Amino acid sequence: MTEELSPPAIFATLDDEYARDILVATNTDRLSAKELSEECDMSRPTVSRRVNTLVEQGLLEEYTHVDPAGRHYREYEARLERIEVLLQDEGFDIQIDVRPDPADRITSIFENMRGD
Repeated sequence: MTEELSPPAIFATLDDEYARDILVATNTDRLSAKELSEECDMSRPTVSRRVNTLVEQGLLEEYTHVDPAGRHYREYEARLERIEVLLQDEGFDIQIDVRPDPADRITSIFENMRGD
């Protein structure tokens, strides 16, 4: 994931219908590429390209899942929560809110428990 979210790059990604469909589908459930392909009615290569872009931009979180037979596959969950664009005298003020990284959430929980 990039360190800082780039509004122009994110807007370009969100201009793509497939990327938007993937974010909507993964907003409430973690889904594999196969499930995304079926849910969003797109080819696996299309899913793969969009998922790579969304993960790189920090809009989608990637998890490794191990099934009972020991097979590994990836699942994806949306991190994007909100984009706010305000027109101001000096230009646009853009705020992009994403869910915290899972590791950061755990750290935050422990810090809160310790009172840090």
